[in-house]
Amino acid sequence: MPSGESEVRMQRQVLMAAIVLVGTAGGLCAAAEGPASGDADAKRVVARVNQVEITYEEFQKRLESLQQQRGPVQPEQFKDVVRGMVQEEILIQDAATERLDQEAAVKAKLEQARRRVMIEELLQRKVIAQSQVTDDEARKMYEDNKPLFSTETMRVSHIMVKTEIEAEAILKELQAGKDFAELAKATSQDTGSAEKGGDLGELRRGQAVQEFEEAAFRLKEGELSPVVKTQYGYHILKGGAHATAVEPFDEVKGRIRQSLLQQKEQETFMAFMADLEKKAKTEIFEDRLR
Repeated sequence: MPSGESEVRMQRQVLMAAIVLVGTAGGLCAAAEGPASGDADAKRVVARVNQVEITYEEFQKRLESLQQQRGPVQPEQFKDVVRGMVQEEILIQDAATERLDQEAAVKAKLEQARRRVMIEELLQRKVIAQSQVTDDEARKMYEDNKPLFSTETMRVSHIMVKTEIEAEAILKELQAGKDFAELAKATSQDTGSAEKGGDLGELRRGQAVQEFEEAAFRLKEGELSPVVKTQYGYHILKGGAHATAVEPFDEVKGRIRQSLLQQKEQETFMAFMADLEKKAKTEIFEDRLR
C-alpha cells in the first residue's frame, strides 16, 4: 500500500479520475453492465459517509470505469478507489449543504451535462452499436485498394565519411572506375555496412533521413549520387533495384477497420439524423439572428 506523500498523491489521483469519469461514456457503459458478483454481494456496504452508503455494486462500477480509462487497478489499490469515492461523496454533500444546485449558473451547467449525457447514450445505442466492421469487409477494402498499402523500396549502398573533401575524393575514384564495395570496406565509417561493401539492404520510403532518402530514390540501378550531406556525415550512394512492397493484411487490418468504422459511424449518424429531422417540426428564424 502507498504511504505518506505517495498515499496522498494516490488519493488525489483517484479522486480526480473519479470526478472526471462522472457522466462520461466510459462510466455510463460500465454502470450499465453492473458487477459480476451476486445480488447479496452487490448490496454489501463498503463505506458510509454520514447517512449515505456506498455499496460494493457502486465500487465495482467505479472500478470498471477507472480500468477502462486508466488500465488495470491492482487489488492493493482498491481501498484508494473507495477512499476517492468517499471524498467525492463528502464534496457532493458539502455542495448540497451550500445549496449550489439551486444557483442559476450551476443549474445551467447541470442541464448542459444532462443533455450531453443523453445525446451520448442515444448515439451509443443508435449509431455506434449499429456500426460494426467485419474481417471480410476489411479484407475486401484491402484487396480493392492495394496501392494504398504499397511502399516503394530499393536496394542501396553507401560510403560515409566525416568531411566533404574526403567524400569528393572518393567520388572521383569511383567515377574513375574503382570498385564501390572495395572502397566502402576501406574508407566508409559506417562500420555496419562497410564490411558488406556498403550494402544497406532494402530501403523503404520513410526509413532514412530526408536528404538521404531523396538522393537514394532518385538513383537508377548502378548509378552513383553526388556527395550527400546528412546529420551523420557525407555520403556517396549507389542505387540498386527498385521494387514495390505491399504491407501484409495482418499489419494493416487494424488501420483498415478503424477507417471503415469511422466511415460507417458517419454514414449511420447522417442517416439517423436525417430521419429524425424528417419527423421533427423545426423552424429557424434567420432574420432574428442579427
